[in-house]
Order: sequence, then structure tokens, then C-alpha cells
Amino acid sequence: MIFSLIISVAVIALFPSADAAHFQAGEFTPSTFEFQAPGGMFMKGEELMYEVSYSMFSLGTVKFVVEDSYARDGKTFYKAKTYIDSYSGVPFVSLHFVFFSDMSQSAHSNYFTAYETKNPDEMKFVRYKFDYQKKFVTYEKGIAPANKITDSGTLPIAGPMVDGLSLFYYARANVHQKKEVNVPSFVDEKEVNTFLNFMNTTTTKEIDAVKYPIETIEFDGHADFVGFFGMTGAFKGYFSNDEASIPVVAKMKVILGSVHIELIKWNRPGWTPPHAAKS
Repeated sequence: MIFSLIISVAVIALFPSADAAHFQAGEFTPSTFEFQAPGGMFMKGEELMYEVSYSMFSLGTVKFVVEDSYARDGKTFYKAKTYIDSYSGVPFVSLHFVFFSDMSQSAHSNYFTAYETKNPDEMKFVRYKFDYQKKFVTYEKGIAPANKITDSGTLPIAGPMVDGLSLFYYARANVHQKKEVNVPSFVDEKEVNTFLNFMNTTTTKEIDAVKYPIETIEFDGHADFVGFFGMTGAFKGYFSNDEASIPVVAKMKVILGSVHIELIKWNRPGWTPPHAAKS
């Protein structure tokens, strides 16, 4: 079972048109997580629902929720949750996962948990707890709800990094920047690379859930691991051009082609997708 970065499915987006040869580690500055999300980006209770499709076929949904926030040592931290569910009857695809992430305002991860939920009586899980002062991460893998531990250990890490869910919020926090970064990412008990190219380029996108063109910010990137739905390599995404920086539409390269990810429903008080400027 692959507990891979949620970026793969949702956010970020994705597109096979990005040139994988462009994304070489030497061209990208390692992220130091010094930049924090704008004050209005994180909102307790925010819910974002996306549909994932391949060609003419709808595969399933991804739902993101900001559950809570808390203060510690003078800093603000956020608890987020994500549900990944494929539709019943989809050939060769049966994905049912829940992710939990506890992250800083710069979106580096403190804790991460993932459950495979298709069998509630026997759910595989993985848990990561990051200790950046001592530069290691402890992990546990097992079966819930019995909390049977099948594997555990401690692994060295170089410094702060994102998990499979916090990367979604890292991208939102930084999409208005103009920079190329290599974001240290922890996937399947390994440090891997996620290269993000923030262009701060304004574009226009249309989706079925909104009856007018939306003003968006474009970015792309490349991952050196395989994620959900067979995500591999390049991706491209378009986020709302406002303080909320909500992902609107995205595409990602998969083994058999490309997957389309589109915002279909949201609950964020006071937020309306920004109108694109009339030409």
C-alpha cells in the first residue's frame, strides 16, 4: 500500500505538459519553510471537494477539511483532514483513505497519519511524528481499530519537511511567490523530492461549479515518486488569485495519460471565486 503525497491527488495538480527534464535538483532552491501562509489562507471549518477524472470517466473525490487550530510556543498550528474515495464500480480503482496532518503556518509537518478505510474492521495505517530539533522521524505501521503495530522505527531527516497532506497547503501558501523550490517531502518512510515552480502568472479557468471565468494563478512541478492514481512525474495547477489561494483545477501525469482534478463544492464563509478580468 502506498501512503503517498496527497499532492498527487489533489492539489496539486498536475499536468503531463510540464517538461520533466527541466526539473533538476540543482536548479531548485531547497525550501527552508521561512515563508508563512497569508493570514487569511487557513480557515477553521473550510471544506473543499474535488472530483478526479480520467478521459471521460469520473474516478472519485478528494475532500479537504481544516478541522482546528491551536497556539504553542507563540506560534499557530493547524489540523487538517483529507478523504480520498473512488466511486463504486470504477474498474481497477478502489481507493478509500483518510489523511490527518498537524502542521505549522509554513506548512511543515509535525504529525501525519493515514488510514486505508475500505475495510473499517481492519484498516491499515501509518503514523509519522517529526522531531526537528533531534532531526529524526518516528513511524508506526499497523492495523486499526485494534491498534496492532506491525512495523515501527526511527529514521534520520535533514530538517523540516512536508507530508502527503501538508504539501497541499504549502503550495497554497506559496503560489503567489515567484520562485523554484525543492520541497523536502516524506513519503513511504523515505525522504523524496517535490520540485515546485511558482511563476506568479495570472490565468483564467472555467469549471462546471462556477458560471463565470475564474481568475487563477498558475504553477507547475515534478515529483520523483509514484502517488495515488498512478501519479508520476509532472503536474500543473491553477489556484484562485486571492488570499484564500484555493485550488480550482489541476491535471497530473499518470502512468496511462493524465488525470483531471476539479473543484466541485466548497464551504468557506465569505469566499467567492474571483472573477477573471474582462478582456
